[in-house]
Amino acid sequence: MKVNLTSIVKKTALISVLSLVWGATNAAQSVEQRLERLEQMADSRGQLQADIMFQLNSLQQELQKLRGQVEEHEYQLKQLQDRQRDLYRDIERRLSQLQGGQSAQSNERPATTTPSTSSSGSSVSSSASEDVHSAYNNIFAKVRSKKYQEAINDYQAFLKTYPNSQYQASVHYWLGQIYYIQQNFEQALKEYQTVTKNHADSTRAPDSLFKQGKVLLLLNKTSEAKAIFNQVIEKYDGTSEQLAKTELQKLK
Repeated sequence: MKVNLTSIVKKTALISVLSLVWGATNAAQSVEQRLERLEQMADSRGQLQADIMFQLNSLQQELQKLRGQVEEHEYQLKQLQDRQRDLYRDIERRLSQLQGGQSAQSNERPATTTPSTSSSGSSVSSSASEDVHSAYNNIFAKVRSKKYQEAINDYQAFLKTYPNSQYQASVHYWLGQIYYIQQNFEQALKEYQTVTKNHADSTRAPDSLFKQGKVLLLLNKTSEAKAIFNQVIEKYDGTSEQLAKTELQKLK
């Protein structure tokens, strides 16, 4: 049997070529798969980065918003502190004037009649007046000592015990001052209003009206506060008038 070498060589060469082609095809497919995986990973990473950037932007916006709120609150707090400092200075000034017997309530002390040995009625009247004055001074001593809650309780009892005393206006005025210090602004406003409504002729009335304006400012009722300050200017002269003008200037 004759062997056709040429045919064998051709077949062998063809097989070799096919093997190479098959191997190259498999290699190409492997490379393509790897590229696809890399592209998928890149897409996933890109999406993750986009999500992170979005979250970062959102957080930055929230942070800016919070910073703005903090700045606004700090400004409001500073305004409140300034107003309270002004009031504290005013109260301290008034308390200093009342030291050593040079107090406003001493000026309001009702005149007493020297007891007569022949008149028991005059003696009783004088004794009652002394009791009222002593009770008022004892309470005011607690105000000077900054025992505010005790002073509130005693002032309220005083109003019930001596409903017709000449210290009514002063009691309500100092209750207003104490409530103001305690930041109980609604109650402070009521006490100041009691003075101007029921004791309009009292020496406490001008400052009580002015303090109503200060309280209204703290309650963010600016329009009402301005109206009160204008009332002070129209009705009164002196310190309260000047203070009201100053407040109106600040509000322009």
